[in-house]
Amino acid sequence: MKTDSLKTESRFSKSFSIVVQYLIIAIFLVVAVFPLIWVALSAFRTNSEILSTAIALPKTINFNNFEKAFEGGHLFIAFRNSLIVTFFSIILNAFLAFFVAYALNRFDFKLNTLITVFISLGILIPINAAMMPISVIMNKLNLNNSLVGLILLYTAFGLPISSLILKSFINSIPVELDKAAMVDGATHYQILAKVIFPLCPAGFSIVAIQQFILSWNEFLFAMILISSEGNRTLQLAISYFVGKYFSNYGAMFAAILFTILPAIVVFVLLQEKVIKGLTAGALKG
Repeated sequence: MKTDSLKTESRFSKSFSIVVQYLIIAIFLVVAVFPLIWVALSAFRTNSEILSTAIALPKTINFNNFEKAFEGGHLFIAFRNSLIVTFFSIILNAFLAFFVAYALNRFDFKLNTLITVFISLGILIPINAAMMPISVIMNKLNLNNSLVGLILLYTAFGLPISSLILKSFINSIPVELDKAAMVDGATHYQILAKVIFPLCPAGFSIVAIQQFILSWNEFLFAMILISSEGNRTLQLAISYFVGKYFSNYGAMFAAILFTILPAIVVFVLLQEKVIKGLTAGALKG
């Protein structure tokens, strides 16, 4: 009888634990998804509907909000600019971080530890603290109001964490592979291209995603550096749009939905690589 009682209590505790776990997951899911659903519903509602009730289904599917957002906010031009800046900053960031990570991991020199410490400090120092010197430097280099300036800036912002991520992945690759390639006459560049690079897809996926988030969502420096309407990124276009159409909440929500959809699509398409990359990085770190 005691054995049966213990088994019953054990089953009850396991069931209770599972229920609690699912309840916590459901709460986090609601907190994460609710703002997105609210924005999506509001994008199809009229201004009067939004002002009358904050949370409700649209009475009719209204696409006028998107038309007003595209016409008044010039979102297609801003989308193109954000796409250009994000794409090239990802490529340049991954390229430079790969070389930095390889040098710090494979070459033993006096300043190796010091350089690694400085790179780590680049993650800890808030970007906002460097606002004034960066603005002065960009002005001196004539990179104000330029997409090239934003690409270089975002690349530099993401370089510290990208270098450390790739360094941890390269650290897991046996040095014997490098030596074997050198015996066959391979140079360091050939080792990078033919030995190290094919073994770091998970690391590059993490680097690409974190750089995408940084470049796509950055607003502060885009606001400071970009002045012409033709060079505005999506985040910057939204800020001007809100000021221009502040009373038209439906169009504003349509513009916001158009801005966040690409990030959602990228995550949905690459979620398996994100999970695999993070798991691999944790195990290799």
